[in-house]
Amino acid sequence: MKNINFTRQSLEAVRIEDSFYPQVKEMRSYFEEQFKNPLHAHSKRFCWDYWNVPEQYRLLRTPAESFFGDQLFNPFLNHLLSWGRTNLGCQMISHPWLSAYVNDCYQDIHSDVPHGPWSFVYSLTPWKNKRFSGGETFLAQPKLLNYFENVSYEHSDESKQLIKKITPDQNRLIVFDPRYPHGVTRVNGVEDLLDARLVIHGWFTEPRPMIEGSLTTKKAIPSMDKFAEYLLDTFSNSDLSGIFCIKLKISATGKISGMEILTSHLIHAATGTLVSKKWIQKILISCSEITFPKSTGTTFITLPIEIKK
Repeated sequence: MKNINFTRQSLEAVRIEDSFYPQVKEMRSYFEEQFKNPLHAHSKRFCWDYWNVPEQYRLLRTPAESFFGDQLFNPFLNHLLSWGRTNLGCQMISHPWLSAYVNDCYQDIHSDVPHGPWSFVYSLTPWKNKRFSGGETFLAQPKLLNYFENVSYEHSDESKQLIKKITPDQNRLIVFDPRYPHGVTRVNGVEDLLDARLVIHGWFTEPRPMIEGSLTTKKAIPSMDKFAEYLLDTFSNSDLSGIFCIKLKISATGKISGMEILTSHLIHAATGTLVSKKWIQKILISCSEITFPKSTGTTFITLPIEIKK
């Protein structure tokens, strides 16, 4: 089958979307309005949980929806949910936090395996005008996680080869595989909340199929289940774990006329390496002859597969 395509960043552990939300200025302005006058006491100023786990986490946090209110937050939430469903096959997100990092706040290295297949960090930080050092999101690079398989005795490695740092530019969405050890570098230099590293963060959850188009769910399910079972059996009989999501294009004749891989972050347990694009293509070709019922037009099926071991 020729029409097997991989979307941009589909094989990446980290996905970055800049200029993510059109109404970012409204959200940032609302935050600034609540804290611009330190002598004005009102309920929004008393929202913070000082989350301090010695030698692991230190930051200020509050439920994002409660802080911004439905009118301001729901459009952002819907935009984020729509992006997750379209790009990851995840139907929901966890209740997101709004977190502020002032002087000496950080998250030490950790993983978030049980919470969801993808973590997200959305930044409301005016990064270009920041007054602090630190504050980057960092993740362990594959080379660090599989160091002795890739070690070279001809040269040494430094932090940039072992740790990936990502700046939380304003209106940037960072999405990453939470199995990778990650954290936030320590913030230094600011005490005022208006100067803080400010982010909304959480996890994409509930990877579930989505059917759009001419075929009804009832008619599509038997063939969709057959396709999913083939992938599940193939992935489970290997040493793979992780998330895979494909979008099938079904023609009116019932044939699969196109496949688009939205995410393919399946990792070999023995080596910690990603499965290759060629291997995925070979697997998909072998199940491309599965047919669906005939219909009056085109149908699209988003099918996420999660393998946990």
